[in-house]
Amino acid sequence: MPQYQPHQRFTEADREKIAGRLRDAFADGRLDQPEFSSRLDQLYAVQTYGELEPLVRDLPPMKTYQTPAVVQDQKPAPAPGEFPTKEVQPRRNGGLLAMGGGFTGVVAINVVIWGVIGLASGHFPHFWPVWLLIPWAIIIMSNFGKRR
Repeated sequence: MPQYQPHQRFTEADREKIAGRLRDAFADGRLDQPEFSSRLDQLYAVQTYGELEPLVRDLPPMKTYQTPAVVQDQKPAPAPGEFPTKEVQPRRNGGLLAMGGGFTGVVAINVVIWGVIGLASGHFPHFWPVWLLIPWAIIIMSNFGKRR
């Protein structure tokens, strides 16, 4: 409870806090039903801090909220106007395979199929994967100037 003078009147919020402490004490078994009812009746009859204190003097202090350990270990937020520095990840150079994205695998599989067909038949047919290489080349050319 904050600093107070015994003759000062308390607020309804203070009254509700004390009622909560009485309910907690009753739930914990520190007060029996008649004692709880009597103190609750007195609580709603008194008006000053001096009359309020005897109602809770023999009860343990009120439990307060504790910050979870996960939050306590975190770095505080930066001050207003300051921006946190972002860690720069080293750029991975994946070459042509990474530039084309998932389409690169499709093109590679089709070129392998063309090669297997050519080896199996003894002569290589017209290079039909060129129709897949054209869009693949366009995708790669469009990614050359981009920064990631």
